[in-house]
Amino acid sequence: MKLRYWGAVLTVIALASPARADRWTAIEQLPDATPVQVRVRDKDRAYFRLTPERPLAVPVVGPAQVRLTTRVVLPPGSHAIATYQVRITEGLRAVNQISTESSAAESVSVTGSSNSIGKSRALTFDVPAGTHRLGLALSGAGAVLVRIQRNSAGGDAQMVSLTPISAVRSVSVAEGEKTIPYYTVLPRHPVAVRVVGPTMLEVLTRLDFDDTMRGIAIYRMRLSEKGRTLNETEFKTTKATTATYTNLQNRVPSKFDRTRIEIPAGLHEISIEMVQPLRGSAEIHARIPQPSVGNQE
Repeated sequence: MKLRYWGAVLTVIALASPARADRWTAIEQLPDATPVQVRVRDKDRAYFRLTPERPLAVPVVGPAQVRLTTRVVLPPGSHAIATYQVRITEGLRAVNQISTESSAAESVSVTGSSNSIGKSRALTFDVPAGTHRLGLALSGAGAVLVRIQRNSAGGDAQMVSLTPISAVRSVSVAEGEKTIPYYTVLPRHPVAVRVVGPTMLEVLTRLDFDDTMRGIAIYRMRLSEKGRTLNETEFKTTKATTATYTNLQNRVPSKFDRTRIEIPAGLHEISIEMVQPLRGSAEIHARIPQPSVGNQE
């Protein structure tokens, strides 16, 4: 039976160290790329120009979080809505991507250019330990400006768990001494959450393994708002060895995967859906950092 939640219920989960939102550092130099100064509300920010013909290479030492803030370049005075995708790879491996749309922003400009600059669209993702060389590739637009920030502080932030306003059912995941509520996503039956921005929305996902599934399984999740795709990511996963469902028979959770996206100011209703496979189910747990003042635009 489908569950409905008409209030935005929040549960504080203290996971580790204090929030990390104030430790973002901008990357202002890249190999073979010249920074562009973008003026945002009277503050200059270092961005890099990304085009389909000229991708960007971003060296990153992990473990760290990386935040990409993207702004599409539009013709002067444009009122059009531009759709574009930025794909992040490492070698042949897809790391993440942002598929979004944007229109011209107010109070944003580039010195020496008459082009209109789009509203910011952001994506945050994890980079594991070691030295990495990320590739950024653009499709769907002629040019996008990208601001790159890195956060290397240890530990996770204190997080606030979100109870959905719409979900098929609730499932409890037990791991160690913790029991965490997840909510079921079925094909064509997404979970919806309300989020007040600006903030970062983090979604943990676990694929449901049945008795017929062996080895590595592939699934794809999409986050959207009013039909507009905010993020779509494909995951490869295996059965969890330490986690179990306490109230879901004949199913085993996968290891968890994580998606993070930046949510702009205002009230938003985010739809979380499984787009592949066309059969089966997954469980999601959505959360946001406790409010804090950070180095954001």
